[in-house]
Amino acid sequence: MTSENGHDVRRRRTHEAILAAAARLFETQGFAGTTVAEVARAADVSERTFYLHFPTKEDLLFDHVHEFTVLAWRIAEGSRAPAATTRVDAAVRALVEAATSDAALVAQARARAALGGSGRVPASLTVRLATLVAGLADRVAHGTRSPLRDVAPMVGAAVGAVEGAGLALARETDDPVALREGMLAALEAALAGFRG
Repeated sequence: MTSENGHDVRRRRTHEAILAAAARLFETQGFAGTTVAEVARAADVSERTFYLHFPTKEDLLFDHVHEFTVLAWRIAEGSRAPAATTRVDAAVRALVEAATSDAALVAQARARAALGGSGRVPASLTVRLATLVAGLADRVAHGTRSPLRDVAPMVGAAVGAVEGAGLALARETDDPVALREGMLAALEAALAGFRG
């Protein structure tokens, strides 16, 4: 078991303070109407400190991906289901549930969708999503003794379908139930060809 030292605790608290301040400002002023300087001021940190934690303002909207990656991997590793599709389904369903149960994430979904449509997603998101997909595929393949070449496309299809559906639906609604249902329907469609 590892314990955080004082520096790590301060860094985590600062990171969380920046995220909380940003969420408040995005809710009241909108994403586009909020500046990095305002977020830093609201979090009681300097702009330099902000940039030590987040390379861009857009990165604030995707900070959850690391936590979601850990969640998906844990679900896949903990599953005893013999079929790869069942494990992928369970892991990605957990991601959908986490995304649509968090009020701040749902509130920021429209801003994420706008960024996705404009091509201004941060480079770090691409790396984070690739890490999620590759790690999940490895864990499912290993746990089910399935060839990675069979599991990787399944994971890519499932995560891509859910992400695409979530971004498209967020342009139309901020209703978490509608988002959840649409994302789960996309997951079912993506996995249909891999079942059996």
